[in-house]
Amino acid sequence: MPKSLNPQPAVELVVEGKAPFALPSATPESPAAEVRVSVAVTTSESSSEATKASTPTLHLVLAQTAFFMHEQGHNQAAALLADVEDVELVPGNRFGDWQDAVLIVPPYLVPRFTEDVTAAIQPVFEHVAGRHGLEIGGVTAAPALPDIGDDWRQILQEKLAKGAASNQASRSRAKGVTPGLSREGFVFDSREEVLVYEALKRAQAALPEDSTISIFPLPMGRVGVGNAWTPDFLVTVAGRVGIIEVDGPHHQKRFGVDATRDRHWRNSGIVHIERILVEETSADTDLDALVRQFLTRLREYR
Repeated sequence: MPKSLNPQPAVELVVEGKAPFALPSATPESPAAEVRVSVAVTTSESSSEATKASTPTLHLVLAQTAFFMHEQGHNQAAALLADVEDVELVPGNRFGDWQDAVLIVPPYLVPRFTEDVTAAIQPVFEHVAGRHGLEIGGVTAAPALPDIGDDWRQILQEKLAKGAASNQASRSRAKGVTPGLSREGFVFDSREEVLVYEALKRAQAALPEDSTISIFPLPMGRVGVGNAWTPDFLVTVAGRVGIIEVDGPHHQKRFGVDATRDRHWRNSGIVHIERILVEETSADTDLDALVRQFLTRLREYR
């Protein structure tokens, strides 16, 4: 009888990112066999898992970028980066060819990330990210989303009933106060405001008890034109009242608005307004000199 032909081997081949390899064909000498080759298929990591995996790296990139900015003399940008709460990656275009980094910051800080500040941060951030294997195409800033619960409607209605303006009482009750932005029960909007507060305290401690100053951080008040405003600091000395405003980069384009506001302050009983730039808060000695000048002008006002 003729020898029966061996059946062709049944092959199950799953390739893990490699070119298929050839299997030897059956021969009369080789026994009939069913060959099964199973190679695990690796799927791309989900976007959420990839984001979680890259989060520690992004925070390291943020920290190293902040230190680089400081070493290059960009103290304002370094201070802003120190207030960044998180970094998120988003598609840089609709095809997903690259990713952009979004710096998540408190809402009040978003205007301080001007085009000039972002333009200074972006190349440094991209360089540092590249050294960690991350390709970043752009850097922007966005406000942190509010932390809300199931009772958000009730909370919002209470806030609306109280009005939009906030004061220290509502600030101290607020949830999620950024660490480092509170002192002795006062809650501040920025690290620069904390530095000015510390400078005012130093000036207060240096004065005699019977001729010292009072410091009111971020009080809420109504001026003569009917607006409710919150100055950064209201200071009293020798029966006179003055205001200190800590101005970020966005005030460079608001000179007219600031001048109008200062006029309304003066018309409402504030005898002197001092505007301190955030760049002037980096050294305690310089800041102490500015505070002393402010108090001298306020004390000598006629």
